[in-house]
Amino acid sequence: METKYSKTQFDGFTHRFKVQFEIGKPYYSNLDIYSNSGSYQKLEDFINEKKSAIVISFKIIQCSSKEQDEIESKFIDETLRGL
Repeated sequence: METKYSKTQFDGFTHRFKVQFEIGKPYYSNLDIYSNSGSYQKLEDFINEKKSAIVISFKIIQCSSKEQDEIESKFIDETLRGL
């Protein structure tokens, strides 16, 4: 299976990475990247291959599975219902 990356959710995604891009002092940009792979190394390689010249550096600051995201969303919804 080919590894896929997207800025939006897609059928078959299994992980969501939060990536922080440094694109000039003091500006940082955070981006969610959805993938059908949980490999940090594959994502790093992909970003290094595709990044533009304005990207000074980047850091993967979080990775969560689709199931983790669904559980957290359900917890938040249930908590807010009680307010």
